Amino acid sequence: MTVAPAPPQAPTKLLTYADYMAEGEINRRYDIIDGERIFMPQPTDGHQELALNIAELLRAYQRKTKAGRAMIAPCDVLITRDPFRTRQPDVLFVSNERYRGRTPQDASPWSPAPELVAEILSPSERRGIRLSKIADYCAVDVKECWLVSPQAQTVEVLRLTPGGPERAALHGAGETLQSLTFEDLTLALDDIFHIED
Repeated sequence: MTVAPAPPQAPTKLLTYADYMAEGEINRRYDIIDGERIFMPQPTDGHQELALNIAELLRAYQRKTKAGRAMIAPCDVLITRDPFRTRQPDVLFVSNERYRGRTPQDASPWSPAPELVAEILSPSERRGIRLSKIADYCAVDVKECWLVSPQAQTVEVLRLTPGGPERAALHGAGETLQSLTFEDLTLALDDIFHIED
């Protein structure tokens, strides 16, 4: 008895910027890589605690200085329109200058990109994916990236340039992180990694 071959599958339709703007809200985290939506695994509770800690610290800085705005995922940073490509940092901070022209109702991807992004490292994330994400941030003039390691309880501060990332600092417990982009922004690592009992 012969088995008939499976019928050929239709090629997946790639997402365009216009498609994205016309669709409804999707309550899952994803990047869009050249028109293909790549969903991210559900973050752990520990990941969410760290993201909220960073967001709260940046929000306090926002209220104190009025220098810009803090946002948390999901929110897309536009890399290219064609092919359509976006990234979703865990936390971002954007200056008033780059925020100008947006409104609280705006759902379009961030363009221009924020100056500062924070990425919380996950054991399941492959190094190549992380490097690709950082390269995309370099391409759209993100100035600074914080790589937050829950396991090591460290924050690596990267200066992002058109030529690629450069390590500026690595901070551990008891130390204070100094932003490269916002001169008066400092955060205690113990506050970032503090988990409520």
